[in-house]
Amino acid sequence: MSVSRSNMSTLLRAYLFLGSFVLVAAAFVYSYSWVRKVNQESQAISNLLARFVALSALEAPEDPGLKELFSDVIQPSDLPLILTDRAGRPFVWHNVGIDRDAIDIDTISRWDPRSKTPAPPVLQRLLDKIAEFDRTHEAIPIYPRGESRAFGYVHYGERRLASELRYIPIVQLGIIAVFIALGYVAYRSIRTSEERAIWIGLAKETAHQLGSPITSLMGLVELVRERVPGSARRPPNGEAATDAAGAAGAAPAAPVAGSDAVTLSGAFLADLVSVMEDDAERLNKIAKRFGQIGSLPRLDTEDVAPIVSAAVRYLRRRVPHLKKEIQIQERYEMAPPVNVNEELIEWVVENILKNAIDAIGAQGTIKVEVQYRRENESVEIWVTDDGKGMTRSEARQAFLPGYTTKGRGWGLGLTLAKRIVEDYHGGSIWVERTEPGRGTTFVVSFPV
Repeated sequence: MSVSRSNMSTLLRAYLFLGSFVLVAAAFVYSYSWVRKVNQESQAISNLLARFVALSALEAPEDPGLKELFSDVIQPSDLPLILTDRAGRPFVWHNVGIDRDAIDIDTISRWDPRSKTPAPPVLQRLLDKIAEFDRTHEAIPIYPRGESRAFGYVHYGERRLASELRYIPIVQLGIIAVFIALGYVAYRSIRTSEERAIWIGLAKETAHQLGSPITSLMGLVELVRERVPGSARRPPNGEAATDAAGAAGAAPAAPVAGSDAVTLSGAFLADLVSVMEDDAERLNKIAKRFGQIGSLPRLDTEDVAPIVSAAVRYLRRRVPHLKKEIQIQERYEMAPPVNVNEELIEWVVENILKNAIDAIGAQGTIKVEVQYRRENESVEIWVTDDGKGMTRSEARQAFLPGYTTKGRGWGLGLTLAKRIVEDYHGGSIWVERTEPGRGTTFVVSFPV
């Protein structure tokens, strides 16, 4: 089973999105695990530090070495702690946002926790902190040496590092969400501008496609008018009809006396009908092509070679009007039929040939080939020109809507060709070879 480049591109985008999601998830899980480990380590250090305070709180004032160690460990630490006596009155606190001199020890000593008398504001703040610490960590008792009854308690909270680490995964998720939102907005913006360019280009391409047969029909009308006396052009806004001679000040051509009949030669009428038939058929074909854009076209089992040959014949007739000397060489191998829509594939070949003709200067050669690739069971159309070629950057952007290297055109021909081949036929279209000044080769492939 052949996989089209469009489907391959979709699969690559899906794998890229899935891979990005897996990487982001892995990074989040990895960072979260490290945050948890650091947090656990911080909690262990906090507990160890609190126990050290509990063990050394009574002995430190009496032992100069322990007092110095106590000062070196506790003072630089960011561990918030409060030491209380047996009744729950705080007498030492550190890193709780309350200055040591905010309340004196005598005031604290006179307050009875069992009474219903409200505590002073600063003391109440300390009591609230004690209650907050006890909700997350169990208070550590302080035992005097040789006694089993606790002298007081060490109440401690989280270090600043531990509290900050807790928010890292949330911040990380927020950043990822912002990037996803920005990526989605950018993607929608690109898609919207791309769709706008496609619709604008499609409208202009429609006018361009209709221009040739309409111009031809208008030329035929002028040719008939020259052969029919009195058939002056109808002016706009209901003004009096005058022909070219009347507009120049001369008298209008007089009708044939006694009869409105006009005699035209059979050869002229045959040529006239033939050209008008070709133009009418062309207009009908254009209407069918644009009518099938945006919906799934009907595919029939067809031989590709006659479709390619018809497109070559149409462009070969137009080349002399472009004042260029271009030879279009054809080579068709025996190939099995494939499921295609004739009108759309002919349109694809025409668009590629038009690009090849525009790439060639005053003279050059275009080679058109149909090949059967048995190794991958596909039928391929090769179009090679010896024109100006493209750079690698230009080749990568050749199928983007609105992109063109020409001074004229809307940059939609190859975009439509890509959509027709890949989305509607499950085939592939790509630039096989290109080099500035050495020409370009386009390949269109259909699975058998």
